[in-house]
Amino acid sequence: MIIVTGGAGMIGSNIVAALNAEGHDDIVVVDDLTDGHKIANLADLRIADYLDKDDFLAQLESGALGRIEVVFHQGACSTTTEWNGKFMMEVNYTYSKRLLHACLDLRVPFLYASSASVYGGGSEFREEPEVERPLNVYAYSKKLFDDYVRRNIDADHSQVTGLRYFNVYGPREAHKGAMA
Repeated sequence: MIIVTGGAGMIGSNIVAALNAEGHDDIVVVDDLTDGHKIANLADLRIADYLDKDDFLAQLESGALGRIEVVFHQGACSTTTEWNGKFMMEVNYTYSKRLLHACLDLRVPFLYASSASVYGGGSEFREEPEVERPLNVYAYSKKLFDDYVRRNIDADHSQVTGLRYFNVYGPREAHKGAMA
């Protein structure tokens, strides 16, 4: 099975669509559907199951999900205007750490979404702390997780990859309203 967290969001649902196009449908979408508008992103996709993000993490950590091929971790609060730091850190940082460690324990490849926002207003784009200057709590939560991965993961022996997306836009983001 393939797991896509944030699977009802813009990036996650496009990953699911691409996986469907390659013939994969043993996909579990993990998300928080408090905003029910996001179901429009799932309506035309073939998935095996949907799990709420909190239920998923508990099942993953207990080993109840069976064999997992890969986790595409796209789930996050991506609202750059959100200033509730406690909420943002819980959703984007603490949850990501728990998911990372569960994947490491289960030896499951982990591909996660970072963000170019970690660079702030800088003009250099290198994966080095001296050029990373986040300007909001969203960017800080992403930078902090990148730092955590750098400090705690042996790159030669783990299957962990972070992707720093720049200016993502496209189909399946209508639920973002003014942020789209």
